[in-house]
Amino acid sequence: MLPSKFAEAAGFPDYWQESDLQKYISDRLKERGFQAHLEVPANGGRADIVSTWQGGAIIECKKYLTRDTIFQAIGQLNLYGLNNSHKLVVMGFLTPDAREQPSTLKTASRVEQSPRIKVIFVNIDEEWLPGSRVSIGFGNFSFGNFRLPQLPNFRDWRWWFNVAKANPLILVLAVSLFLGVLPELKKITPTAVMQQIQRP
Repeated sequence: MLPSKFAEAAGFPDYWQESDLQKYISDRLKERGFQAHLEVPANGGRADIVSTWQGGAIIECKKYLTRDTIFQAIGQLNLYGLNNSHKLVVMGFLTPDAREQPSTLKTASRVEQSPRIKVIFVNIDEEWLPGSRVSIGFGNFSFGNFRLPQLPNFRDWRWWFNVAKANPLILVLAVSLFLGVLPELKKITPTAVMQQIQRP
């Protein structure tokens, strides 16, 4: 999504600032059940957002993410992240300058080699788009992708065939059980049933 379309859909003012993006991200996190605090003092600076998301995250927002702004944000986050184990997250719009996009994406993938660092382009990550479904989370657990399992169609012979093929022992057990019960079924005749009923 183009940043201008995103800003319009999110209800940003015409001349929006980085603070509008910070508030938008903070509100999205709160909608998902996480705590989020803006402009938090941290090691001599001010972290844009500190949240319980990702088990604890410090988020640095930049209006547009380029190679240079990602490096700048990582520098700030490394300072804010001293003496804590929070995830360090850079968030912003992927630069609209097509010439800068390849180096921006490459830089993002390189800095994400650190398990502590994450770069999120809010205008191309569906989870952050305005109007996208909000997944409710508690701590590190989220209900967003939770689906009830679909029951198999037991009437479909292909399902039974696949079960038998994947579990040959079940097939052997079923056949032996059936063959063991079959002789007993033959002993049950209508006369034998009638005799059982008529006994006092």
